[in-house]
Amino acid sequence: PKTAEELGIEGRVFVQFVIGRDGKITKIRTRGPDPSLEKEAQRIIAALPQMIPGRQRNRNVSVPYSIPINFKLM
Repeated sequence: PKTAEELGIEGRVFVQFVIGRDGKITKIRTRGPDPSLEKEAQRIIAALPQMIPGRQRNRNVSVPYSIPINFKLM
């Protein structure tokens, strides 16, 4: 994000989300060193294309994911 770049803020944002039964990403939660980095991480995850949902016993199921996103100034 532009404000993080201007202030020299870097860091790792942990993102948790759920890929629902329909393949859409829902319940995005973020935790990081700065609100602007958290907002950017949420925007990135929300922009992902529709996914293939998880399957268990021939039924679609929701699958939780947790990934880190590193923001580093170059």
